[in-house]
Parts: sequence; structure tokens; C-alpha cells
Amino acid sequence: SLSPSVNHDLFDRPSSYYSDKTGVKGLWMILRQHATSVTQWRKPFAVLDGHQELTSAIDTLIIASPVHPLGPHETQALMRWVGDGGQLILALENDWTISDEPLKGQGQQLNQKRRHIFQGQTESQRGKQEEDGLLKRLGIQLRVERDDQWQNNTWLTLVDNFPAYNISTKETPHWEGDFEALVINEQNEPRGLNIPKGQGRILVIGSDSVISNEAMMQADNAVWWTRMCLSWGKGNVAFDEYHHGFAERRGFASLTVEFMQTPWGWFTLQAMLSGGLFMFINQRRLGRIYETPASSTREALRLLEARSSLLARAKPTRLSAQWIAQTLALDLTRGALKIPWRDWVKLQADQNQKKETSKHWNHFIDQLTKLEQSPSADEGDLIRLGQTAATIKQFYRHEH
Repeated sequence: SLSPSVNHDLFDRPSSYYSDKTGVKGLWMILRQHATSVTQWRKPFAVLDGHQELTSAIDTLIIASPVHPLGPHETQALMRWVGDGGQLILALENDWTISDEPLKGQGQQLNQKRRHIFQGQTESQRGKQEEDGLLKRLGIQLRVERDDQWQNNTWLTLVDNFPAYNISTKETPHWEGDFEALVINEQNEPRGLNIPKGQGRILVIGSDSVISNEAMMQADNAVWWTRMCLSWGKGNVAFDEYHHGFAERRGFASLTVEFMQTPWGWFTLQAMLSGGLFMFINQRRLGRIYETPASSTREALRLLEARSSLLARAKPTRLSAQWIAQTLALDLTRGALKIPWRDWVKLQADQNQKKETSKHWNHFIDQLTKLEQSPSADEGDLIRLGQTAATIKQFYRHEH
């Protein structure tokens, strides 16, 4: 099987949907058939503030024995959501700790602390360790006695006019504080509390086994839970997974590690290692290093070489002369040449007839005309044109 092994540890499961005996996937599947919608809540409760689309889409929020503490901002947002008409159902056997510390890294510490509680710590020690909790802020104290065997009791729900149901649990809760009973057993002992708040309410069940997958097969637990969820609002239900560590345990790295531990992951890893050995250790070349070009390609290369030799031997003196004249015009006008460079050169010769540079301008025009029209012009004529341009530029700098 590709599924991970069943985890029987109540405080080390990866998700509240986990399909072991302590998970709630059984109730999830039942509500999927009867509720309007069932969603997975994988965000801090602080996002409930200012997001009307989230608050209106959830009527009932179920939280079953969370392993991560509740943040102060989350507590305020959660209470505001309840006051606006939400139904919060808590299945707890301990008070839900409220901590200022960030969520990351708190899961393991809290797990170890709760394991020590169940390994023989006294109730006074438990109260000292969990100083601030959600129930404490609501004025309620909860103490739970846990049994290894299932106990069947008749639960009478005092709100919503439910009939009596046979419910199986492993815990016996004891309450202290000013509260209103939600359900009572045959001995009139409260098994759950109803705490009205604004337009909503908080229902606290002193047992986390009452919602587990194993409990769904024992008695009428599934029927009772379904009626509690559907009796409020439009029947939109959400399960809190964020405080079970689901959000931080389902990152890319953790998913990759879990995949590599499956048979398919081992197969993928072996294929990657085999490919690496083949490529880098064997160093097998894929194809020949050098291939001579085809005959048609060789003919094209020869034609290109012939044309390049022809261009190299040609002496583009005419283009070079024009480039010298254009560069001179741009330099003397500092790039602000507004007329063609030929007209500008003639204009300068006319304007400087009475100046010392007149003969240089006339000489420059004669040399330029010779280079453009005479086929016998050579590199010497091009050099002399450049010298004349340099002389004109030098005179121009002295005058300006």
C-alpha cells in the first residue's frame, strides 16, 4: 500500500481528517452526504477579521482536541466570528492553551507537555502548566477522567429539542463555573456546555473521543453530530486542521520526503540515481563531436569567402571621404546639424571667404570632389582630406 502507516498517537496525527481511530474522517464523510458544504480550515483564525466571504461561508466550526495553541489575535477574531452568528463546537479533554508564541515549533513542545499530563501528572500540575486557556477566559474549568473502555450513556440535549441518543465516549468530564448545560446523561450530569455569545454560541463537549472515527461505529454519535451541525444556520461546516499542524506539515519539503518513503518514491529515486551514474560517471557522448558539413554547405561557405575577399580588396575611398565630411560637420555644429552636410560645407566656404580659413574650406571641397569623382583617387588623397579637416577644426576652435 502507498498509504502511510496508521498512527495511533492522539497528539501526533498529521491532520484532523486522518483516517486512524482518533481522526474524524468518518464524521467528515457523513457530513459530506448531508451538510450543505464541508470545508477544510487551514488558516489562522485571524483571517476571519475583515473577510466577509469567509465568515458567511461557515456556519459551524468544529475543533477537536487541537495540538497547537491558540494565538491572542486568533482568539479575538474567533470570538467576533461567534458573536456575529457562528457556532463553535469544541471537543476537548483539556483547556485550549492561548499563547503569545508563534505557531511554528510549538506543536512538538505542546505534544510532549500533554503526553506528560497523561503519564501521571496531577491536576494541580496541569493547571500550572496551562495558565491561560480559552475555557478559562469563558469562566469554565474542565477536568476529565479518561477510561480505556467505551462507555455508553443516554444523552439528552437541552437545546434544539433533540431526542435522546445513545452516545459512546471514553471520558467523564467534570465542570466548574457558571454555565448552561448542553447535554446531560441519565444521572443529570452535564456532558457538554452551551455558552451563548452575541448572535452565536459556543458548544463545549468534554470528550475528544466522541467525535473520533472509532466512536462513529459504537452508538448514535454520528447522528447526534450531524443534527448539531445541520440545526445551525444553512448547514455549512468547517473542520479546523490548522491547529493540528496540517498547514506546516504539508510543505513542499515534507511532502517530498513522505513521497520518497513510498515504493513509488524509491523507484523515482533509483531512476534519478541511475541516470546520474550513466551521464556523469560513464561519460557517454550523445552523438559525434564534429561532423563535416555537406557539399552544398561547403559551396556556400566558399562563395561567402570569395565575396568577403572582394570587399576587403575594394577601397571604398568615396564612402570614407563622405564620412570625413559628415563627421566634420557634426563636430563643428556639436550635433545640431539642421541641413544636409553638403550644403553646410558649401555654406561655410561662402561665409568664410574673407577669413583665413577660406582657403582651407576651398581646398577641402576640391579634395572631396576629387575623391568622389576621380577613379584614380588613393589612400593618400584620403589622408590629405583628413588633414585638411583637422586644420579647419583647429581654426574653428580658436575662433570660438
